[in-house]
Amino acid sequence: MKQLLRNSILAVFLYFLASFALILPLWLQVNNAYNHAVTNLVFHSAALKYELDITRTQIKDDAIVFSIQNSTPIKDFRNQVRHINAHITLNTASVTFNVPMTLALLLALTFSFRAPRRHKVALVAKSMLLLFLLHLVTLYIIALSTLIQAAESSALMHFYLNRFYLPREFIFNAASLLNSYAARFEPFLLAIFVWWSLQSIKQKSLPRTNAPLPRL
Repeated sequence: MKQLLRNSILAVFLYFLASFALILPLWLQVNNAYNHAVTNLVFHSAALKYELDITRTQIKDDAIVFSIQNSTPIKDFRNQVRHINAHITLNTASVTFNVPMTLALLLALTFSFRAPRRHKVALVAKSMLLLFLLHLVTLYIIALSTLIQAAESSALMHFYLNRFYLPREFIFNAASLLNSYAARFEPFLLAIFVWWSLQSIKQKSLPRTNAPLPRL
């Protein structure tokens, strides 16, 4: 039993090293494109919800700078139209830096266990979708937190965003928690999900017997 467990752990470790060696150079080639695509998707969704127009998008290294203005007219007490002109900077590197390790651990756990190939492929696809959704949620909350911080330094933007319900304390605390810990615990969360899914597949694939119980 101990020898079998050692062999299983060794197989997972070797699969992890091989997967990590293949994924890391590929990720270095596509990480900026992925980060920029997810950041644009998230911030455009937030801007649409809170009636903000994105007038310019500028890429600066790992960060994206969004120039925004109000899409709904604002009039002051003199009935003069006022415009919001703000710049929001979002950096996604702290959210996605652990992707190579997460994917390597995901593949190592999946392909080192015995299960039908179609189940393994489906599990990998489902896990990658969960990872993508985790990035979307994390970056959306960080985008909201950044918008609120920008509004605190601009009375006009603060007035504009106050038309919407924004639980500031919750958003700030959630953004701080996700930005600090989500990427670090991401591999372990996905590993638990994959292990649990593999155990379910293993239980379903066990042969069932309809043999009658022996009489006492």
